[in-house]
Amino acid sequence: MSTQYATIYTKTGLDDILATATLSIALASKGVKTYVEFVPQVIKTPVKIVRSYAIGIVPSQNVSIYSSIGFQLIQEKRLGVVVKYDDVGKGEILMSLSETYTLTQVVLEYAQTLNITIDPPEQLIKDVISLTTGKPAEASKIGKALAKAIKMDYSSPDFVNALYAYFLQVLRTKSYKLSPEIAERAAKYDEALKLVDELLKSDNLLSYGPLRVVVISRGFEKPLIRDNYRLLKPLVNDILLRLCKEDGIGMAVLETDLGHTLKICLGSRKISFVNIISSLPKELSSELNVTLRGNHVLIAFKNPSKSSLDAILSIVDSIATGLAPLLTTSPKTQ
Repeated sequence: MSTQYATIYTKTGLDDILATATLSIALASKGVKTYVEFVPQVIKTPVKIVRSYAIGIVPSQNVSIYSSIGFQLIQEKRLGVVVKYDDVGKGEILMSLSETYTLTQVVLEYAQTLNITIDPPEQLIKDVISLTTGKPAEASKIGKALAKAIKMDYSSPDFVNALYAYFLQVLRTKSYKLSPEIAERAAKYDEALKLVDELLKSDNLLSYGPLRVVVISRGFEKPLIRDNYRLLKPLVNDILLRLCKEDGIGMAVLETDLGHTLKICLGSRKISFVNIISSLPKELSSELNVTLRGNHVLIAFKNPSKSSLDAILSIVDSIATGLAPLLTTSPKTQ
């Protein structure tokens, strides 16, 4: 009997990876060997899925799905669906599941239609629900460690593969305990959190009167930041939110693989997106991408080669100057 093969396309979130491991085990029990293709959380380059499985991925401008089975979760409706796509990409709903919180639950229900019963540890499912519904405090000690580990290495291919292997092991053995690798990464998060506390209490931030700006870059002059860049980078959003909560506005310069970007959190009604736009250097208006998501603004150069630390800091200077009347700022200090 020849071996059958299938490819599973999935994103790199906690629930997505567990759902993928669940489907892989279900298919393996039917003699199907699976390959997994992890795609970014935000898909910017075209992906074509044919005669495969798609977990948490839907057709879009950059995604086309043909002759495949898709597993989707509509969180705001607590609705899980299984969709069958034909050879022209038209989808037909095979299953619709109410009161569903995770993709993993959708896959488990689908597995039962194949006469396959997978019984994951109950606490694992509870933890995934807690973490994916924004209630991390309700997770177990292991669940909290998973959340920390993911936050530290969410974009690392090695960690994504390690987490997938970990979930396969948990599902096969039905033993839900912390692996040394995840424990090590969770410990890194705790270490980074202590650095964040030290950072916010020190003179390592740029200050424009009441406006404080954190710079997470290996090119920054402060040793605390420069020497701990890799630990602090995953927590930049945590730092930004703390500044936003304490000051009414938060600004963070972050070094990325595509140069430096500027993130802004608007927490005060005194400052609007329009105020930010009007404070940008006029001569750079055609060179910048400015994106608003909720109360967060992301500013980046269209040409990454221009996004040096000095270039982004000049934008920070311009914004701080423009916002000065709204913040009653004093001259910049450092």
